[in-house]
Amino acid sequence: MRFKISLAVSALALSLAMPAFADLRPIDFEKASRPAKGFVVLPVGKDGALTGLAKDADKASNGALSKALGLAKFTGETGQTLTLYDAGPFDAVLFIGTGEGLQTATDLRDYGAHAASGTKGWAESAKVVVPDAGDVALDATEAAIGARLGSYTFGKWGAAEIDDADAAAPQALIFLSPKAANAEAAFQKDGEAVLAGVTFARDLISTPSNIKTPEWFAQQVQGAFAGMPRVTVTVLDEKQIEDLGMGALYGTGQGSTRPPRLVAIEYKGGKDGDAPIAFVGKGITFDTGGISIKPNDGMWRMRSDMSGAAGSAGAILTLARREAKVNAVAVLALAENMPDGNAIRPGDVLTSMSGKTIEVLNTDAEGRLVLADGLWWAQETYKPKLAVTIATLTGAVVGALGREHAGLFTQDERLAADFLKAGDAVGEKLWRLPVTEATAESIKSDIADVKNIAESGAAPGASAGAAFIMEWVQPETPFVHLDIAGMAWENAGRPTEPKGAVGFGVRLFDEIARQYEAN
Repeated sequence: MRFKISLAVSALALSLAMPAFADLRPIDFEKASRPAKGFVVLPVGKDGALTGLAKDADKASNGALSKALGLAKFTGETGQTLTLYDAGPFDAVLFIGTGEGLQTATDLRDYGAHAASGTKGWAESAKVVVPDAGDVALDATEAAIGARLGSYTFGKWGAAEIDDADAAAPQALIFLSPKAANAEAAFQKDGEAVLAGVTFARDLISTPSNIKTPEWFAQQVQGAFAGMPRVTVTVLDEKQIEDLGMGALYGTGQGSTRPPRLVAIEYKGGKDGDAPIAFVGKGITFDTGGISIKPNDGMWRMRSDMSGAAGSAGAILTLARREAKVNAVAVLALAENMPDGNAIRPGDVLTSMSGKTIEVLNTDAEGRLVLADGLWWAQETYKPKLAVTIATLTGAVVGALGREHAGLFTQDERLAADFLKAGDAVGEKLWRLPVTEATAESIKSDIADVKNIAESGAAPGASAGAAFIMEWVQPETPFVHLDIAGMAWENAGRPTEPKGAVGFGVRLFDEIARQYEAN
């Protein structure tokens, strides 16, 4: 799924066209059998070991493949690759190292991503031998999902349109599976749904912020879900936001000429009257820091400061596309944080929708402000069975966890276990961090109910952010907060996460929804 610009926000915006995208590479499945010729992808174990169909392929080459591996000193370490051309009866062979053996669905997705990148530009379709991995039911499905995730590209602004008549048709990746029909059915139903959600989220995040206003974001959501069964999209404009008393959301956006929006995407796939899961996403379409302006270095990445909202929207798209048997809603708190003469100042006091007041010590701690009103509105409107906030909230969480885990905050032991399990299952890993009474006390204000940061050194920054948001959790609402500041944007690139927007949260929330469906 791709979206188009429909809102003229400036003369520059009018001159820009959406990037031109090549067709997605076809994904096919075939019954597993010995590859005997053509273009193939083969797994290689530790010390160059060939087993199963890869060993059979070596026999078809009269040992040429194993001999070449030995000469190349290919050790088969996980993710290592080697390409041979005109090897025995094969036009081309891509070897992918699997080390001691693949164990998880994440391992298989990485394998599929390596298969896609290593065969890009091949003249013919490639047959991919997929190794078994632990207790994964449909290995080929997971590998195919990884191939698509790793092949994502946003393209270039202003690029010429592709002439379909002149463009060569992309060659298929054909995944071999003992259960090819089952693997294909699972990919078409569940895999394609997940990929649609991740792609939508990545596209939103990647879009430059001179285009990506809160209003534009809301329009893209409306377009993506238009006509979709069991989905309702609600958009509140700045006047409705102000009339509802959302002083924290409204105040965050008042320094910008591009006013805030609150968007709700409600999906009803479960039983009538069953309370939904609520995903509340931070949607700062660009973050200068406001009056507490950020340093210049790396500020361009702040176009990704709406990754929580993008991941939440993408998750609902996935649930709707696969017709999940669950009720869910994404609430997107959208604003642009700019430092004009109308912007909020350090020391100002805002009144949130709940009536709770906030002393703003730092205008760059704005994500928690918009989440406060978004979370409260979600609880008042939908009475969710679970509320999750997701945000690129703090640099502190990056300092604590790096770029390997998102921060998980909850006071509920069962929910902590469920989210950790879900994160491991889909490769969006979480690490639980505490919110103590001392941290909650550190954000109490002398002139308001709370302040939006703890004073210097008074509390860990990521935990203080979580403690602030927890002030708006109603007693009856099970709650989880995710700080994804280190996970939303990939600086170098990983197998299934090319350099740029990650779309973190789509797969995690889909897995959480599956837990509720199973129960």
